[in-house]
Amino acid sequence: MNSKELGKSLEQLIEEIVAKTAKAVAKELPSEEQLKGLEERTKSIEVTLNHILKKSGGNPLRKSNRGRKPGAQRICSEANCNRPVVARGLCSMHYQRWRADSVRSNQAAKAGKAKAAGKAKESA
Repeated sequence: MNSKELGKSLEQLIEEIVAKTAKAVAKELPSEEQLKGLEERTKSIEVTLNHILKKSGGNPLRKSNRGRKPGAQRICSEANCNRPVVARGLCSMHYQRWRADSVRSNQAAKAGKAKAAGKAKESA
């Protein structure tokens, strides 16, 4: 086989590879109908998103203005405390103190009732 024949064979082989590759790629690409359908859906989504943005004032994740102000804007009700409110009008430190005091007073009340019940049994 001389170089001309070899060159011609290589060209034919390359043309076959190109044709097969083009055919395989064309199979995987979406059709014109599919592309038009996607374009229509995209436009529909865009219209919906624009509507949502207009209704929400430009921020679709914005929460409504119902209820109390966020805690960071309210200040603890304890004197000389300027920390943001966590619960019950108190900052985290004062709320924890309030909780601890209320738990202690509840335990003391239960202990008092138990003592009173014990004395009542003794006298009976």
